[in-house]
Amino acid sequence: MPSISVTTMNKKTVRRQQILQAAVEVFGRGSFDEANISEIARKAGVAEGTIYQYFKNKQDLFFSIPREKTKIFSTELDFHLKGVTDTREKIRKFVWYYLHFFKTNPDYTRSLMLEMRISRTFRKSASYKGVRRFSNQVLEILKEGRDQGVIRRDVDLYLSRHLLLGMLEHVVTRWLLKGEREDIMQYHEQLSELILNGVGVHVDDEPSRVQGG
Repeated sequence: MPSISVTTMNKKTVRRQQILQAAVEVFGRGSFDEANISEIARKAGVAEGTIYQYFKNKQDLFFSIPREKTKIFSTELDFHLKGVTDTREKIRKFVWYYLHFFKTNPDYTRSLMLEMRISRTFRKSASYKGVRRFSNQVLEILKEGRDQGVIRRDVDLYLSRHLLLGMLEHVVTRWLLKGEREDIMQYHEQLSELILNGVGVHVDDEPSRVQGG
Protein backbone atom coordinates (compact mmCIF):
# COMPACT_ATOMS: atom_id res chain seq x y z
CA MET A 1 0.00 0.00 0.00
CA PRO A 2 2.72 2.62 0.82
CA SER A 3 4.33 2.14 -2.59
CA ILE A 4 0.98 2.65 -4.29
CA SER A 5 0.41 5.87 -2.35
CA VAL A 6 3.85 7.17 -3.29
CA THR A 7 3.25 6.30 -6.94
CA THR A 8 -0.08 8.08 -6.89
CA MET A 9 1.48 11.11 -5.22
CA ASN A 10 4.26 11.21 -7.81
CA LYS A 11 1.74 11.00 -10.65
CA LYS A 12 -0.20 13.89 -9.16
CA THR A 13 2.98 15.93 -8.79
CA VAL A 14 3.98 15.27 -12.40
CA ARG A 15 0.47 16.06 -13.65
CA ARG A 16 0.42 19.33 -11.71
CA GLN A 17 3.80 20.31 -13.14
CA GLN A 18 2.58 19.52 -16.65
CA ILE A 19 -0.40 21.81 -16.15
CA LEU A 20 1.74 24.59 -14.73
CA GLN A 21 4.23 24.39 -17.60
CA ALA A 22 1.43 24.52 -20.16
CA ALA A 23 -0.05 27.50 -18.31
CA VAL A 24 3.31 29.31 -18.37
CA GLU A 25 3.41 28.99 -22.16
CA VAL A 26 -0.20 29.96 -22.77
CA PHE A 27 -0.27 32.93 -20.37
CA GLY A 28 3.18 34.08 -21.47
CA ARG A 29 2.32 34.23 -25.15
CA GLY A 30 -0.85 36.20 -24.71
CA SER A 31 -2.40 37.61 -21.58
CA PHE A 32 -4.49 36.47 -18.66
CA ASP A 33 -7.73 37.59 -20.30
CA GLU A 34 -6.90 35.99 -23.65
CA ALA A 35 -5.82 32.64 -22.20
CA ASN A 36 -8.39 29.92 -21.70
CA ILE A 37 -8.38 26.74 -19.66
CA SER A 38 -9.20 24.53 -22.64
CA GLU A 39 -6.03 25.59 -24.45
CA ILE A 40 -3.95 24.98 -21.34
CA ALA A 41 -5.54 21.53 -20.91
CA ARG A 42 -4.87 20.65 -24.52
CA LYS A 43 -1.22 21.68 -24.25
CA ALA A 44 -0.83 19.77 -20.97
CA GLY A 45 -2.44 16.68 -22.46
CA VAL A 46 -5.21 16.46 -19.88
CA ALA A 47 -8.96 16.87 -19.79
CA GLU A 48 -10.19 20.36 -19.00
CA GLY A 49 -11.89 19.11 -15.85
CA THR A 50 -8.60 17.70 -14.59
CA ILE A 51 -7.21 21.20 -14.16
CA TYR A 52 -9.92 22.02 -11.64
CA GLN A 53 -8.78 19.07 -9.53
CA TYR A 54 -5.54 20.96 -8.93
CA PHE A 55 -6.56 24.63 -9.17
CA LYS A 56 -9.72 26.45 -8.13
CA ASN A 57 -10.00 28.59 -11.25
CA LYS A 58 -7.98 30.35 -13.93
CA GLN A 59 -6.71 33.03 -11.54
CA ASP A 60 -5.59 30.44 -9.00
CA LEU A 61 -3.65 28.67 -11.76
CA PHE A 62 -2.15 31.96 -12.96
CA PHE A 63 -1.03 32.99 -9.49
CA SER A 64 0.36 29.53 -8.73
CA ILE A 65 2.99 29.94 -11.45
CA PRO A 66 5.21 32.50 -9.66
CA ARG A 67 4.99 30.53 -6.42
CA GLU A 68 6.48 27.49 -8.15
CA LYS A 69 8.99 29.49 -10.19
CA THR A 70 10.23 31.33 -7.11
CA LYS A 71 10.98 28.01 -5.42
CA ILE A 72 13.13 27.09 -8.42
CA PHE A 73 14.77 30.51 -8.47
CA SER A 74 15.65 30.41 -4.78
CA THR A 75 16.92 26.83 -4.86
CA GLU A 76 19.15 27.47 -7.88
CA LEU A 77 20.36 30.76 -6.41
CA ASP A 78 21.45 28.93 -3.27
CA PHE A 79 23.34 26.49 -5.49
CA HIS A 80 25.16 29.31 -7.30
CA LEU A 81 26.03 31.00 -4.00
CA LYS A 82 27.27 27.81 -2.35
CA GLY A 83 30.85 28.23 -1.21
CA VAL A 84 30.89 31.99 -1.92
CA THR A 85 31.81 33.89 1.23
CA ASP A 86 32.58 37.40 -0.05
CA THR A 87 29.48 39.60 -0.13
CA ARG A 88 30.67 41.55 -3.17
CA GLU A 89 30.91 38.31 -5.13
CA LYS A 90 27.51 37.19 -3.84
CA ILE A 91 25.93 40.38 -5.14
CA ARG A 92 27.62 39.91 -8.51
CA LYS A 93 26.40 36.31 -8.61
CA PHE A 94 22.87 37.37 -7.69
CA VAL A 95 22.74 40.01 -10.41
CA TRP A 96 24.06 37.56 -13.00
CA TYR A 97 21.67 34.80 -11.99
CA TYR A 98 18.64 37.12 -11.83
CA LEU A 99 19.19 38.27 -15.41
CA HIS A 100 19.99 34.73 -16.57
CA PHE A 101 16.88 33.26 -14.96
CA PHE A 102 14.46 35.73 -16.49
CA LYS A 103 16.18 35.70 -19.87
CA THR A 104 15.88 31.91 -20.08
CA ASN A 105 12.24 31.89 -18.90
CA PRO A 106 10.72 34.48 -21.25
CA ASP A 107 7.11 33.22 -21.11
CA TYR A 108 7.06 33.39 -17.33
CA THR A 109 8.91 36.71 -17.35
CA ARG A 110 6.26 38.33 -19.56
CA SER A 111 3.45 37.23 -17.23
CA LEU A 112 5.27 38.29 -14.08
CA MET A 113 6.68 41.63 -15.17
CA LEU A 114 3.97 42.87 -17.54
CA GLU A 115 0.84 41.61 -15.76
CA MET A 116 1.30 40.33 -12.23
CA ARG A 117 3.62 43.09 -11.03
CA ILE A 118 0.98 45.73 -11.75
CA SER A 119 -1.97 43.71 -10.46
CA ARG A 120 -3.39 44.76 -7.10
CA THR A 121 -5.13 41.41 -6.83
CA PHE A 122 -1.83 39.59 -7.22
CA ARG A 123 -0.12 41.79 -4.62
CA LYS A 124 -2.84 40.87 -2.14
CA SER A 125 -2.57 37.17 -2.86
CA ALA A 126 -0.67 34.52 -0.94
CA SER A 127 1.41 33.90 -4.05
CA TYR A 128 2.88 37.38 -3.88
CA LYS A 129 4.36 36.61 -0.48
CA GLY A 130 6.03 33.59 -2.04
CA VAL A 131 7.50 35.69 -4.82
CA ARG A 132 9.10 37.95 -2.22
CA ARG A 133 11.05 34.98 -0.91
CA PHE A 134 14.12 35.73 -2.99
CA SER A 135 14.03 39.36 -1.92
CA ASN A 136 14.66 38.09 1.61
CA GLN A 137 17.71 36.28 0.24
CA VAL A 138 18.99 39.62 -1.04
CA LEU A 139 18.44 41.21 2.36
CA GLU A 140 20.39 38.43 4.03
CA ILE A 141 23.29 38.98 1.63
CA LEU A 142 23.31 42.69 2.45
CA LYS A 143 23.14 42.02 6.21
CA GLU A 144 26.01 39.60 5.91
CA GLY A 145 27.97 42.23 3.99
CA ARG A 146 27.41 44.75 6.75
CA ASP A 147 28.71 42.25 9.28
CA GLN A 148 31.77 41.68 7.07
CA GLY A 149 32.36 45.42 6.86
CA VAL A 150 31.93 45.61 3.08
CA ILE A 151 28.46 47.19 3.11
CA ARG A 152 28.26 50.70 4.52
CA ARG A 153 26.61 51.14 7.91
CA ASP A 154 25.13 54.50 6.98
CA VAL A 155 22.81 53.07 4.30
CA ASP A 156 19.42 51.52 4.92
CA LEU A 157 19.52 47.83 3.98
CA TYR A 158 15.85 47.69 3.01
CA LEU A 159 16.26 50.71 0.74
CA SER A 160 19.40 49.11 -0.72
CA ARG A 161 17.41 45.97 -1.49
CA HIS A 162 14.72 48.03 -3.23
CA LEU A 163 17.43 49.79 -5.22
CA LEU A 164 19.00 46.54 -6.40
CA LEU A 165 15.75 44.76 -7.27
CA GLY A 166 14.27 47.90 -8.82
CA MET A 167 17.24 48.28 -11.15
CA LEU A 168 17.02 44.64 -12.21
CA GLU A 169 13.24 44.72 -12.73
CA HIS A 170 13.60 47.87 -14.84
CA VAL A 171 16.25 46.28 -17.08
CA VAL A 172 14.20 43.11 -17.56
CA THR A 173 10.95 45.01 -18.21
CA ARG A 174 12.68 47.28 -20.71
CA TRP A 175 14.06 44.18 -22.43
CA LEU A 176 10.53 42.76 -22.74
CA LEU A 177 9.04 46.00 -24.04
CA LYS A 178 11.76 46.26 -26.70
CA GLY A 179 10.91 42.84 -28.07
CA GLU A 180 13.57 40.83 -26.21
CA ARG A 181 16.05 41.58 -28.98
CA GLU A 182 19.09 42.54 -26.95
CA ASP A 183 21.14 40.37 -24.63
CA ILE A 184 20.42 41.62 -21.11
CA MET A 185 23.37 39.60 -19.78
CA GLN A 186 25.65 42.34 -21.10
CA TYR A 187 24.52 44.57 -18.23
CA HIS A 188 25.28 42.31 -15.29
CA GLU A 189 28.76 43.70 -14.55
CA GLN A 190 27.66 47.34 -14.83
CA LEU A 191 24.65 46.75 -12.60
CA SER A 192 26.77 44.97 -10.01
CA GLU A 193 29.27 47.81 -9.88
CA LEU A 194 26.52 50.43 -9.64
CA ILE A 195 25.03 48.82 -6.55
CA LEU A 196 28.42 48.09 -4.99
CA ASN A 197 29.62 51.63 -5.58
CA GLY A 198 26.44 52.91 -3.99
CA VAL A 199 26.21 50.76 -0.86
CA GLY A 200 29.64 49.18 -0.56
CA VAL A 201 32.58 50.30 1.52
CA HIS A 202 35.22 51.55 -0.91
CA VAL A 203 38.66 50.05 -0.76
CA ASP A 204 40.22 53.46 0.00
CA ASP A 205 37.94 53.76 3.01
CA GLU A 206 38.76 50.39 4.56
CA PRO A 207 42.06 51.24 6.33
CA SER A 208 40.53 54.20 8.16
CA ARG A 209 37.46 52.12 9.00
CA VAL A 210 39.60 49.38 10.51
CA GLN A 211 41.76 51.86 12.45
CA GLY A 212 38.65 53.53 13.76
CA GLY A 213 37.49 50.24 15.22
